[in-house]
Amino acid sequence: MAYISTPEVRAIRQQLKEAFPQLKFGVRKQHHSSVDITIKAGTVDFSDITDEQGHAQINQYHLNRTGRHQKMFEKMLKIIHTAPASVPGGRAWFDDSDSMTDYFHTAFYYSISVGSWCDSYTCSKPKPKKVARKPKAIKLPKQATISDAAESVARMSAKEQDKFVEDIVSRYPNLADTLMTKLGYGLLETQ
Repeated sequence: MAYISTPEVRAIRQQLKEAFPQLKFGVRKQHHSSVDITIKAGTVDFSDITDEQGHAQINQYHLNRTGRHQKMFEKMLKIIHTAPASVPGGRAWFDDSDSMTDYFHTAFYYSISVGSWCDSYTCSKPKPKKVARKPKAIKLPKQATISDAAESVARMSAKEQDKFVEDIVSRYPNLADTLMTKLGYGLLETQ
């Protein structure tokens, strides 16, 4: 007679979480004879096997229909079959059924689905880590002063000055605005 205990279900749940940390599982015992495994969310894109509602029922006898996910589902099946034996009093999955003679004898029944009929699978790609960009500090020679920098600008040709202004306006618009304001007020005060 098919039967699975709560500790055996817990072992399946724990081993699935350890083997697939990128997925969120729902593992539930049904009527003491079966286990329902639902893949609820994760970073794996199952859109190639799910329907329009984001759901797919996985047939454990035809895993070749899961395409590029076949190896992952094979690993899940291995865990489902072997995890119950890891708890005291637990047993590995077996199936001695003979449908020709209407004889059904298995350790327990199970089903695997991606999403559920009422709650679709949620795929969330891992977010890239933001790298904090530190502003580059302008290194001036130890002897250089602001007066030296102003004199360098004053000695530029007209083309060089235009390029200098264009660079400040395009790269540092706030600085350009501030400088223009201060230059304007500075010129008014000298007159």
